[in-house]
Amino acid sequence: MVNLQIEIFLLLLVGYFLGKKGLLNTGTRDQLTDIVVYIILPCSILKSFEMDLSAEVLQSTFQVLAAALGIQLFYWFLNRFLYRRFPEDEQTACKYSTMVTNASFVGMPIASALYGQTGLLYASIFVVPQRIFMWAYGLPMYTAVSKKEIVKKVVTHPCVFSIFLGIGIMVLYSNGIYLPKALSDTLGALGDCTTALCLVVIGSVLSDLKPREMLSVRALLFSFYRLLLIPILLALILKFTPLDELSRQICVLMSAMPAPTTTVILAQKYNRNPAFASKLMVTSTLLSLVTIPIVTMVMN
Repeated sequence: MVNLQIEIFLLLLVGYFLGKKGLLNTGTRDQLTDIVVYIILPCSILKSFEMDLSAEVLQSTFQVLAAALGIQLFYWFLNRFLYRRFPEDEQTACKYSTMVTNASFVGMPIASALYGQTGLLYASIFVVPQRIFMWAYGLPMYTAVSKKEIVKKVVTHPCVFSIFLGIGIMVLYSNGIYLPKALSDTLGALGDCTTALCLVVIGSVLSDLKPREMLSVRALLFSFYRLLLIPILLALILKFTPLDELSRQICVLMSAMPAPTTTVILAQKYNRNPAFASKLMVTSTLLSLVTIPIVTMVMN
């Protein structure tokens, strides 16, 4: 875990340096983000499904999915009272970032590094309910949106679509039908870029802000809730569920992730205090370098 955190810090530092030097500007960053979302993450997800569909894996997968759905409802419950004293725009950013985390950009690479291919599989399943709540609960907080548009965004999201495709790959794999080696190796090579590209992009985002712009009491309070209080509460709750050890660790790890970059994007697009949203994302991301190892040690 220490080595992994050092690696994360160094990759963020690379992104920060590239951002400061202008080698990774806003336009390039947006293009890299699209590459990660539409190509790199789906490839890593597809690669994680190359395993036998055993009864144990199938049971654990459904358990993780059910737990993830329950956790999203738990977030919704907390949102009803955690941020009541915050100004309206700050409430919106905090509620959205409680319901939707940076589980894909940060959580999935860490789950893969800590728990291997099975860990990445469970992490991929865990983010499915989050994707649904991201559009069904999160987007209407910023703007009016139709149910048809919500369904379209969920179903056509590349990461969600790759999970359905991955299930087909797992079924074929379990029946002795494998992907051609060249295709499998290509998926692996692209998927291996996930951690580096995700963290370099986040590091470049950090380079846009001055240290004094990151100081906010409410952003610090949100980070305490998001990074420590919530995962510790969930760790205690999940001890009384039938989840196996790995599934429980994945669920808690993924619940300990910082605010997502989409918090800033939506706040900027709909003019809902993007400065505070930036503080929220940056503060929680930096603090997560310390809190994620703490949560992992508590779980172990």
